[in-house]
Amino acid sequence: MTNARVNLRDRLSTGTTRDLGPTNEIVREALHDHSLVKELVEALSDERIVVAHRASNALKKIQRSKPELLAPFAKQILKRALATEHMHTRWSLTIILGELPTGSPASSLAGVALRGRDKALAVDLMFEALSSRSALQRVFALQALANYAQNDSALRTRVHPVLQRALTDSSAAIRARARKLVKQL
Repeated sequence: MTNARVNLRDRLSTGTTRDLGPTNEIVREALHDHSLVKELVEALSDERIVVAHRASNALKKIQRSKPELLAPFAKQILKRALATEHMHTRWSLTIILGELPTGSPASSLAGVALRGRDKALAVDLMFEALSSRSALQRVFALQALANYAQNDSALRTRVHPVLQRALTDSSAAIRARARKLVKQL
């Protein structure tokens, strides 16, 4: 094992949550050494806020490049999203969950990361996030719900009125995202 692998959490812990530290370097490494993705997912449960925050940020960046690398860890990511209270970590995990593939309730696709009870928990988490004080958290939750509703007509009927209400939200970011999402659904 390389020194980078042995000390991944220690590497993530340097500095404060206000900077990325070695996150971008670790992302580059993980895109070549996929076993680091598992270590990053495990780092989400680290007691040090900076470690979990940077791990979530790294996973979000990995997902943008190779989303298939995160699908096997959907349950663990969902579990951490349900448990975390740190806002920045929650933002990243909400984005990640919102981009994971889901199936319709009748789907049995092998490549679907969230389905059944896991998808229901993720949907509940997103509806709960709509009451967050953070406008960004609400934007990310709206996007996730719209993504989930794309292939789920029952969920689409629940999400549509939420998007309609969001069109009149006090936050400009919420209104802008809602306008975009209403057109997509």
